[in-house]
Amino acid sequence: MTEKTPGALLTIDDDAVVSGLARLVAASVDLRAPLANIGQVVRQSTIDRFAREVSPAGVPWAPLNPEYRAGKKGPGILRENRRLSDIVWQLGGNAVQVGSSVVYARVHQFGAVILPKTAAALVFSLGGRIVHAMRVIIPARPFLGLSAEDLIEITAILDDHFIAGTGGAAERV
Repeated sequence: MTEKTPGALLTIDDDAVVSGLARLVAASVDLRAPLANIGQVVRQSTIDRFAREVSPAGVPWAPLNPEYRAGKKGPGILRENRRLSDIVWQLGGNAVQVGSSVVYARVHQFGAVILPKTAAALVFSLGGRIVHAMRVIIPARPFLGLSAEDLIEITAILDDHFIAGTGGAAERV
């Protein structure tokens, strides 16, 4: 068995490089500050999407049933009592979570089919009349997620954190 030796070998033993790498490692240990910034940015972006009634990809939400819309309270889709749009964020370890604490958030994020559990049909009032339905389909209206703009902002937050943690921007070769 023969050993392969490279034709050229460069060993970097420079105090500035070693010190810079040590600062980079130190900056990666405590990510609470940039994660908190990311949580705030994504929370606000999500709240803004409620006002625009669009998904993280910018796709408009499915319109409301016209009969439901006629009797609806509140300013728009998914904002009848503003509980769903009360977006929160929290840190946990080296992660940040952004979301809604209301039970029905999942239904609106992913959509759902509501079926009767103990009766032959669902019974509810819609547009001033009583409706009997075998099922109700709630379309997905995604509000949680990262937009392209969010990703740009998150990258900038992380860049700033690591640049500050290493003592400034290094010149790129």
